[in-house]
Amino acid sequence: MSLDWQILEENRKKWFRKGLWRGVFFSIILAAVFLLFFNFNNFSSNFPHIARISINGIIYDNHKLVKTINDLSKNENVMSVFVNINSPGGTVVGSESLYVAINELSQIKPVISLMGEVATSGGYIVALASNYIFARQNTLTGSIGVIVEYNNFSKLSDKIGISTDSIKSGKIKGGQNPLSPFDPLVKINDQKIVNYSFNWFISLIKNNRNISPSIIDLVSDGRTLTGGMAMDLGLIDEIGSEKEALKYLEAKYPNMKGLKIIDIEIPSNNNFFFEEFFSGISPSNFNFISDLRNSLKLMSIAR
Repeated sequence: MSLDWQILEENRKKWFRKGLWRGVFFSIILAAVFLLFFNFNNFSSNFPHIARISINGIIYDNHKLVKTINDLSKNENVMSVFVNINSPGGTVVGSESLYVAINELSQIKPVISLMGEVATSGGYIVALASNYIFARQNTLTGSIGVIVEYNNFSKLSDKIGISTDSIKSGKIKGGQNPLSPFDPLVKINDQKIVNYSFNWFISLIKNNRNISPSIIDLVSDGRTLTGGMAMDLGLIDEIGSEKEALKYLEAKYPNMKGLKIIDIEIPSNNNFFFEEFFSGISPSNFNFISDLRNSLKLMSIAR
């Protein structure tokens, strides 16, 4: 009986060792497949293709995204770039950084913007950087302008008896206090900021779209437009989707006919508030709350 038990125990160990090595082997295979799937873009540069990137949601200063765009300009096998835009806008700096990167790319290879459900304000700025703009008939676009918003709780603070005191180096340091009556000096300063950024926005339209000053004056009130309305005004080039974009590209550049479209993974920055926002605020800053308030206010400046 003891001999049978020893044989069974030895067989069990043998199968365990085989199972362990099988598990390790299959784990390596699965890991390789996983890496191959998620890093497919690294292999896509081995043949000529059209790169496709998507810009979705609120636009902010994403250095990783800008680097990805810059890398596309250096990849000799990227023959053209499609930029899918579905964004209501975002910060002025974020919109500017994307505009600069895509505009530089468009000087090297054809860049076509395809507007989705919405491409307003900063989303439209991104589209202006491309060589050609498509939109759906009912895409929401336009909203050309800059905005700074305040929350004013001064009447509420009077009723419940709360206030904030501050020691600061200048009268408008820290901007508008939401618990105090509106400060006209802050308004004058912020209006100058809005005007400066707005003039920059308008200059992009003048430089990239061949439209009359009267139309620019018409749409510069911040109105939202459909894709069809935008086309009638010359703000975009054509109504269509990726299918029409491919036809346009192949007609203008016959050597690009039949090229495969490769999606480029956009690096996300999930720690945006910590990496991009709080990194600029020192823990020793005595005006932390007002800086926080003003930074959040400026986040919506290009909305």
